[in-house]
Amino acid sequence: MKRNSLFIHWAAVLPMLLSAAGCADDGMPDAGPVATPLSVRLHAVTPDGADAADPGSAIRTVTGYRFEEGVLREVIPGVSSGSGDLYTFSSATPRGELRLAVNAAGVGSFGTLVPEATSLETFLRLDATPDELTHDGFVMTGTLLLDGAGLSTAPRSVNLRRSVARIDLLSRDAEVEVHSVTIRRIADRGYVAENGAPATPSSASRTDFRRDYGDAPLVMSRETLLCLCEQPNDGMEVEVVTRFDGGWHRLKNTLPAQLLRNTVYTLEVRGRGADAGVTVTAGSWEEGSTAESAPILRGVVDAGASELPDGVRLNAACDTVYIPHVAGALRLVLRAEAGSEVIVDGEVRGVRVTPERVTRGLETVAAVSVTTPLRMPGTKDEYIGLTLARDGVMSGRVTLVFAANPVRIEGLLQLDETGACDFGRYIEGELARISAPEGVELRLEFASGEPRWMALVPDGDAFRLLGGWKPNDPQADGRVQEGFLVIADAGGSAVERYAVRRRNWGLPVVNIGGTWWCKYNLRGDVSRYEDQVLIADDPAGDADLADYLIAADDADLLALLGDQYQAGNPQGLPLRHDGSAFYHEGMASSGQNFGVLDPTAMAPCGYQVPDYDDYAFFTRSENYNLGGVGERTFRNATGEELTIRIQERETEFFGHAYGTIAVYEFRSGNSVWVLAGLGHQWTPAAGNIARMSLLLATYGNASKTWMMEGYANADRPGQNWFKFVANNSTKTRVLRCVKTPVEYIYGE
Repeated sequence: MKRNSLFIHWAAVLPMLLSAAGCADDGMPDAGPVATPLSVRLHAVTPDGADAADPGSAIRTVTGYRFEEGVLREVIPGVSSGSGDLYTFSSATPRGELRLAVNAAGVGSFGTLVPEATSLETFLRLDATPDELTHDGFVMTGTLLLDGAGLSTAPRSVNLRRSVARIDLLSRDAEVEVHSVTIRRIADRGYVAENGAPATPSSASRTDFRRDYGDAPLVMSRETLLCLCEQPNDGMEVEVVTRFDGGWHRLKNTLPAQLLRNTVYTLEVRGRGADAGVTVTAGSWEEGSTAESAPILRGVVDAGASELPDGVRLNAACDTVYIPHVAGALRLVLRAEAGSEVIVDGEVRGVRVTPERVTRGLETVAAVSVTTPLRMPGTKDEYIGLTLARDGVMSGRVTLVFAANPVRIEGLLQLDETGACDFGRYIEGELARISAPEGVELRLEFASGEPRWMALVPDGDAFRLLGGWKPNDPQADGRVQEGFLVIADAGGSAVERYAVRRRNWGLPVVNIGGTWWCKYNLRGDVSRYEDQVLIADDPAGDADLADYLIAADDADLLALLGDQYQAGNPQGLPLRHDGSAFYHEGMASSGQNFGVLDPTAMAPCGYQVPDYDDYAFFTRSENYNLGGVGERTFRNATGEELTIRIQERETEFFGHAYGTIAVYEFRSGNSVWVLAGLGHQWTPAAGNIARMSLLLATYGNASKTWMMEGYANADRPGQNWFKFVANNSTKTRVLRCVKTPVEYIYGE
């Protein structure tokens, strides 16, 4: 068994060179105390004193806390000597006791310790959650008494004990299916350091743990369920739901009076008639370690006769085969009794396990060939069992462990069976967060002519995969965009290549006042790009749009002015005429409130309802007269200069005169933004339309909204007011969107 040990060495103190007796004082200050290096051999041990070997018990970081007379005097980090197993702690006053904390970087409460202020009692009351105690390997603690004088140069030893207990589940019977396990009333916090009898902090809460095996019940196997803090039993009990003898059974038991740190508790499930039940036994940490599969039967792999490609490895007992995530093939020859057959238990997508008959001698009588596809990011470790049976009696078992892809992908991106992710819609922003082991390169590739619509952005030890946006992209007409996430080895050659696809949609926009504004009002279904005026269909440039609307025929104008909307209803309310009056079809007697509705809920993906500041850019105050027909310049509320040009035209829709509408053209520098609309309808009754008062959908205020209160120049010359005023949610709104801020803009 490999030992996890560190050496921290008290080296001899180099004597100070003193001047000969009688020399004159040179006026220099006296030298301060010299730090004394201390070395200690550390052992992560099991309850019975044996050295630990599981990877979680590897010692990664060590910090010493020196207490003297019950007060913290020094915090001493361990310094590696470079040999890999020798650490040095140096103290100018090696007295009292040295409390050691290993792998404790994830325990936030250690950051509250202050030398000369923190008491030993406070140190012993530091608590943490199981996640903190297992964040960077198992947190382990130990104590070394210091004598302060006559220190030996020989290393001293300290046994470390894990700050958590572990609970394993074991099922030995092939006829028993374990479907779920529940452990009730577990304390969610515990003390980090050992201090007498187990106790639970007052800040702890009680929670339940549940593992549901779904369609893949646990059979003839062992696994670790969870790690938990040391604690006294406060009503903790175990319930296991099993199926055997053709029926369902609920097995219960209580846990010991005390759950001790550094101890493994095994829940063993049995299903033999009157003996059916679940027993709880305490044992060594190494017993049933999930670092290797626990052999329940005695089948083994004949390594010499098997064909094992690079990357495939066996455990020491030759009953577990670890298969990497890359595509490959192997052949296993199994040692068993003559006449044995191989039964394959379990299934992993894409893996083919084919038993073979072998006639070479009496020992190697069975074999299997295994072919594995590439296991893509997002997979987990999966298992297939090979059970050896002779005349219906099981005589051995080998476990195949298919490793997860070491590259982890979290977020919206999900790969399908072909290794592709097709979102099937427009999507932008963070698509995934990707982490890869050291030496693995991530990059993006695009076909010739395909813009780099995705970007990989470093974020700590991981990368963020961003989907971008291109303003006024002429190809944003719903066509498929594709790119490839490439995972390469240390040499840079591609080993994995995954396609990512989306539909490329976009609306014509203009950047004015630092905001990307859509050029046209929405129409139809707010979420459907197909219903909107698309970039390729834009009939006029920004600077020409106002004149185009004034000159357009009535049918084209009506299509470009868009529909009216009530909040919560994504369907546009088109203008209609019933033979007597105009009305907006589908208007309800009440609606939701644009001011409090999610601003993205009533817009295509990537766009949103404007807020107060977006519209405030175009006016000087919340009640400002822009003037009448003609052109003039003013400064807005922030002092920026704008030019407003107002034009009017008469309209006729469906063969009936609709009346005068105004077209408002705002200029800021080289940017031009145009606003026009059909007014608003204030009740569902036909004819109740204020055609020159544009109520604008606005987010962020429950009672007020921006509006353009316009008047025909012939009726009230010089009267077109931009206002922020109260309006009820029944009245319909013009829906003009702004671009939702996006991190990655490409092709500018």
